Amino acid sequence: MAATKKRLTLDLAPDFQRRLKVMAALKGISMREYCQTAIDRELTMDEANGAGGLLSDRPDHELFAELQKEIFGDKTLPGDSVDLIREAREIRDAEMDGWA
Repeated sequence: MAATKKRLTLDLAPDFQRRLKVMAALKGISMREYCQTAIDRELTMDEANGAGGLLSDRPDHELFAELQKEIFGDKTLPGDSVDLIREAREIRDAEMDGWA
């Protein structure tokens, strides 16, 4: 059975989208193909530079626990993670509204 594809949606500033469209057209390819090629190139470079070590067959919660220990040690962070996530989303949403 063939692997199913996953959809990725990007919200782009109009000027950025126009630049992308022009560059893809100049190369004679679709914006989709242009983006996939660019992303693949970046992933390949990151993996070659050792960032691929983050990929693992281990469950995500184990990786996150290890990363948290590496960054924060045994220090307990103040506040509730739900509040931090909500605040980060509000900041992101406000930034995205500014792009519209």
